[in-house]
Order: sequence, then C-alpha cells, then structure tokens
Amino acid sequence: MTTLLTGIAPTTLTVGLLGATGRTGGWVLEGCLEKGHKVFALVRNPDKLKAYTDSSPIFKSDSGKKGSVNAVKGDATSAVGIKSLLEAAEMDGSSLDVIISTIGSSKEVVIVKKAAEALVGALNALSTIPRIVWMTSTGINEATDQAKSYPLFGSPSRWFFGYGGFGWLQFKILIPYIIGQGLWDDMGHSEDVIRADDKVNAKTVIVRPTNMHPVSECPVFSEAWWKEGGTDEELEYVLIKAEDPPPGKWIVRRAIAAALINLGTDTSHDGAAKSLFAK
Repeated sequence: MTTLLTGIAPTTLTVGLLGATGRTGGWVLEGCLEKGHKVFALVRNPDKLKAYTDSSPIFKSDSGKKGSVNAVKGDATSAVGIKSLLEAAEMDGSSLDVIISTIGSSKEVVIVKKAAEALVGALNALSTIPRIVWMTSTGINEATDQAKSYPLFGSPSRWFFGYGGFGWLQFKILIPYIIGQGLWDDMGHSEDVIRADDKVNAKTVIVRPTNMHPVSECPVFSEAWWKEGGTDEELEYVLIKAEDPPPGKWIVRRAIAAALINLGTDTSHDGAAKSLFAK
C-alpha cells in the first residue's frame, strides 16, 4: 500500500488538461493554479472557461494567475486536437511536462476510449513524450473485484453471491441502469488502448478513483459546485493496488484532483494502475 499526501515538494509544471470544464477537471484546474503550474486546457468551447475565471477563488485573490490558464480549442477525441494542445505549449515556449485527463462520457456520448486512441496516435509521432495521468474508475479491468467487495456497512466482503452489499448495488443496479454499461466498459477499453502501446504506457499512471462524493448535478463553476470541494482535511488520500481491500467507497473530487496533480511530479507509479481512496 502506498500513501501519498499533498505535502510534495513544489515543482512548477506545464500541464495539458483534458476535461477541464468537468466536475473533476475543474478542481484540477484550480489545484494547478494553486501550485503555480501553467495550464493548457483543450476544450471544444473556450467560452466555457470564462465561467471558471469569473468564479475561481484563485483568480479573485490573484489577478496575475490569469496568464496561467490557456484555452486551446480542439477535440480531445481527435489526434489533431491533441497535437494542437502540444503545439500550443511549444509555441508558448515550453513543452508539456504532463497531460492530465479527467475526460468522462455521458450515456449518450461515449468518448473515453476515443480520447485514448487520439492521445496515443498523437504521441507516437513524437520522439519525446510528456507523462500521462489518466483517470478512469475503480471497478475497471483487474480492479473489478476490488469494487465488488464494497460493503454497505463494515469491512469489505464478498459474502453476497461474490459481492459486498454496495458492490452488488453498484454492479447490478447502478452501472447497468443508471451509469450505463457501455460507458463503464469504455473506460476499461481506454486503459487497454494505453497499455497496448509500450511507449505511452511506460510514461502513464492510470488512476482509478472510488465513487465521487457528493453525487451531484450542480453546474461546474457554479456557487453550489464550489461548495462541494470538501474540507482541507478531506484532501488526504491513499493509492493502492487492485488486489488490496478497499479502505472506503467515497472520495471528494478535490482530493481526486490533488492526487492527479501530485502524480504529475511523482514518477514512481509510471507504467502502473492505482486505485484511489480517501485516507
């Protein structure tokens, strides 16, 4: 078991961000600026980032941070879009140190595997590539049994036909009928795409957060969304292997963002997949 907290020595990075206007990506954007990183966010509609600059506590407290966020118009499911992200950083005078992806799908539009294919396609044209922090979910691929053991109460178990109480609820009700089985499977396929490419996989850490709390539909960067970040005490987290028992089943999105950002400078997990839980 590996514990990773937020107290890592600061290093200024140039970050490429996929999914910057999503519920987790927004916290990655804010967290990057808190640490002094420069962000190039690949977005289909750059105007969506205005909601961030209008509401961000960082921007309100330090107007000089505005030069640290650069919107790059493009499609993350296209190799052309990924190349435009890489080129934007180069044109600004520095190559990307890391690409962090928090891309997610909807039941109507499933895109995570396509984004992985675009990323691999774009990076294979380069001799030197940035590190990748790729977010999916617990319960994916070899971590499936880990999530199946989630209990409703008490310790992890597989007492109910191979499931814990919450694990049964998640795999038999929530995934097929609420989340969408195709969406869920697509995250696993995205991992497969990355793992199939030796060059990209060697520079990638796959991060599988447990269930995100609170379960919310608040618009990103709204007043209600900013209030959902959790307390500073909730930012501690643990990274574990797929075969380890889950220490919980909920984590706040700001803690997920903290882990993703910290992994931008922590190379010890490159080439591996880690499950992410609150500590």
